[in-house]
Amino acid sequence: MSDINPPKPVLGNTPSSSILFLNRCVEQIFVEILDPNTALFEPNAMILGDSYPEFKTILQQVRQSNYQHLLPTLIAGLQFTLGREAYENHDLESALYHYRRSLEYWPSALAQGNLDMLSMANRETLLPNQFIEQMGAVLFHLGLCFMTLAQSNTIAKDNENWQEAKKYFEQSLEIFEKVSRPDLVSKYIAELGDVLRHLEAWEDLQKVAQKAIQLHISYGSETQLAKDYGFLAEAALHESKWAHANQLAELALAIQGQSTYADPMSTAGVSNNSYFYLLAESKQELQQWKTTVNQLEEALRRTNVEQDPQGYLKILTTLHKLYFDQDLYTEASRLKEQKISIEYQYGLRAFIGVRSLQAQSTLNEEQRSIALEIQNSDRLKDVQVLFERIQNPENKLIILHGESGVGKSSLLNAGIVPMLLEKRSRDYQIARPILLRIYTDWLREPNPKTWNLSSVVNLLKQNDQNQIPTVLIFDQFEEFFVVCQELEQRLPFYEFLKESLLLTSITVLLCLRTDALHHLLECDRRTCLEDVIHSEILSKQVIYGLENFTLNQAKTLINNQIERAKFAMEPDLINLVLQDLTINIDQVRPIELQLIGTQLQTHEIHTLEQYGQLGEHPKQKLLEHFLDEIIRDCSSKNERMAIKILYALTNEQEHRPLKTSKELAEELDVEFNKIEPLLEVLVEEGLILHLPDIPDDRYQLTHDYLVALIRQQKGERLIAELELERDKAQRKIIEEKPNSFVNRALASVLRWINAD
Repeated sequence: MSDINPPKPVLGNTPSSSILFLNRCVEQIFVEILDPNTALFEPNAMILGDSYPEFKTILQQVRQSNYQHLLPTLIAGLQFTLGREAYENHDLESALYHYRRSLEYWPSALAQGNLDMLSMANRETLLPNQFIEQMGAVLFHLGLCFMTLAQSNTIAKDNENWQEAKKYFEQSLEIFEKVSRPDLVSKYIAELGDVLRHLEAWEDLQKVAQKAIQLHISYGSETQLAKDYGFLAEAALHESKWAHANQLAELALAIQGQSTYADPMSTAGVSNNSYFYLLAESKQELQQWKTTVNQLEEALRRTNVEQDPQGYLKILTTLHKLYFDQDLYTEASRLKEQKISIEYQYGLRAFIGVRSLQAQSTLNEEQRSIALEIQNSDRLKDVQVLFERIQNPENKLIILHGESGVGKSSLLNAGIVPMLLEKRSRDYQIARPILLRIYTDWLREPNPKTWNLSSVVNLLKQNDQNQIPTVLIFDQFEEFFVVCQELEQRLPFYEFLKESLLLTSITVLLCLRTDALHHLLECDRRTCLEDVIHSEILSKQVIYGLENFTLNQAKTLINNQIERAKFAMEPDLINLVLQDLTINIDQVRPIELQLIGTQLQTHEIHTLEQYGQLGEHPKQKLLEHFLDEIIRDCSSKNERMAIKILYALTNEQEHRPLKTSKELAEELDVEFNKIEPLLEVLVEEGLILHLPDIPDDRYQLTHDYLVALIRQQKGERLIAELELERDKAQRKIIEEKPNSFVNRALASVLRWINAD
């Protein structure tokens, strides 16, 4: 420390030189305290060095004169130094007295730790930032004093002192944040974590520790980071998140530099390091958790779902909760979807929700039958008409079109394809269906991991020579025009289409949205396709429109499904729900009916009265519940990131763009491994399509209908944040510590930690 040259002491009235000396000493103490790189508490004597005896002499003199002719800020500083002297001498009551006297000499707004009461202009007029930062230091020392009292006092007094320490630490950190001193927040935030740990405020501790991690990445040390992860591990442990706690405790040990250690279950290791204790306890609890999970999974394997579907579902429900409680939300989501599928298959669930209908299982595992929803509705007529068209040699090209959410994919997957396969099992002359969906491969060079035009054409020619009737089904074909935006990209497919249609045994079925039909005119012009199909491409002989349900069709479907699932609904409730679902005078969107129906059963809404309790717009409320439930399945810590992902898969034109994993990560400004498990959940639960591709997988919302739903209900609330907030802290890891162990360690647990 640099010493201050003291003036010669003068008895009686304090001269200006002595006052200046006191000012310099107090300033030096504050400078040392407010240096982010110094210890939390260094004695006044150590800071002032040789100047300390003279400082004590003059301080005693001004105390005897009752601080006459001194400015309030100097008196505040001197009271602060006296508090520090008392704290060092373990006289905590005296320390509290002097710290509180120090507070009295700052404006009342600051003394209460409430900077919001001061505008920026007034703050600069009343006190410069230098004194505001000093105020923060006084508040921190008050917290330190109460923390020491809490550690030494009786249990009855304990909690009260811990609460006081928490209050002053929080006020101190608030001040440092207000004056833009994140380096000081980084220095002092760990003490607040210790207080929260003693108060067993685990949720608050988790938030503080996550904030501390971001600060210590930029301003702290690996020791501080290790402590932060120790806090997180302890919070997770007390919330029974064993897997999470285990990961975090291992990370705390690794960052601390103890990568080699004895058996963590031994008492010797535990007694020497709190991180070993956390690791040992989490491993023990995790082992018990794993034993329970293994037993349940074994029970699941031994339970015949056909003989005991209810028992099977109970095991699935328990396993789902065990995984979800450990933040293993990807595994939990997989079990949830398995449960939904079984409930629907065995008639326990009336509606399938956002997912496309699937063919029904049969005793012959290699075959599937038409979904019951199709069999029990007017959709069966559509399947039969299309089947007859496919079997008619005159119909080389069939175009199925309709609005988004009308059920085109369901009709294909759960109606046409299983009908073709079922009839083909009895009659080999029935066309064999080949369902195609990915349109990013058309221009790719031959690759053993994928297919290309030449290989497909050769296969079709072989089938034709062997007189094997084949129908190529292209689902969601509008995506082809999204992926291939340039004419030169589309021309190879147009030629492929024409060449395929020239083969006697080949039929092509294109399925696309109605608003994309006009794109096919280009194909006709470029290839003279009309000469092959002997009709105009958009003629009635070629196209087949799938419409929304009429009100009667929708009502019939609802009644059939709730009867099958034994889910009672009042007739008046059904009528009101249909009224709320009605569009274009007398139509109901199938996807919306499925979503609302699912929510009604999930929330056990049977009566008109229950429906009315949802508020003025019950349909909108149920749709909000639908999104909220899926987002919550990504875990509470990841809800905001899940919303960001969904929003990123929409655009202002209310389209659902196809984006690669790299594009998504760059747009959200995160590492892909941070969002990958969230994407897996959203894919499992039917909101997002995952299209494997080389070199990057692609992702897309499953329905155009979801775009407006996401942007209106979730995206608009966050649009300002999404444009301005970019998770800069993770970037700093790469930029500031590119080769550090911390960087590597953090990357290994990004799926567990969400700093949002």
